[in-house]
Amino acid sequence: MNQKQSNDELEIDLLEVAGMLLEKWHYLLVCFLAGAVLFNAFAFFGIKPTYESTAKLYIVTTSENSVVNLNDLNLGTSLTSDYEQLMLSYPVLDKVIKKLDLNTTSENLKKAYTLTNPDDTRILEIKATSTDPEKAKELADTMAEVAMDYLPDTMSAMTPHFAQHAKVADHKANPSYGKYTIMGALLGLIACAGVLIAGYLMDDTIHSSEDMEKYFDLVPLTSIPDSDLFIESESDMKKTRKRRGRR
Repeated sequence: MNQKQSNDELEIDLLEVAGMLLEKWHYLLVCFLAGAVLFNAFAFFGIKPTYESTAKLYIVTTSENSVVNLNDLNLGTSLTSDYEQLMLSYPVLDKVIKKLDLNTTSENLKKAYTLTNPDDTRILEIKATSTDPEKAKELADTMAEVAMDYLPDTMSAMTPHFAQHAKVADHKANPSYGKYTIMGALLGLIACAGVLIAGYLMDDTIHSSEDMEKYFDLVPLTSIPDSDLFIESESDMKKTRKRRGRR
């Protein structure tokens, strides 16, 4: 029985909280819009746009008779994984830095690259990210060229082929203004709802006779309602007295 009463009270409290939020919908709307505007402005003015450019290498070995067989394909798959590891090693990165005359370190340059090998393929995608679209293209192509020149001798393997040269990106990759706007709007809405709910739960003021019965199990005999009309009449009387005093 107590459990049932506890569940009933919980349902009533949740309904009351929901009703309170509906009454304060204008506050929620303002915070929703404010969060969207603030995060959009932060993304626009506070985050530099970045661009991505991708070059692709095709890695495969051939037999002496220049016919690709199953063993060659399996070996090509293994070599692709090896390339993926070695291309981000500091010897390769240092060669890219030297070739492009970059003022950076191999550790910092490594953060600009993302290497991916799609499943069941011998294709290695070299994605470079930069705040300059032209620089992103140069980074991707140069990494591919250095890997083709340096790694085959190191790995005692055949030189891979260029499957795709990088091109200059015609649109930015990040930031996504839509994503930041939605995230800001939701955070503004959640923050406002949290503040309203916290204030509601911490408010132990008795507002009505129903609150007396709910919290103290007492039924009031009567209540004295506030009268806006009485307050307005009293205000008018004071104004009238002031006018008579001036005369």
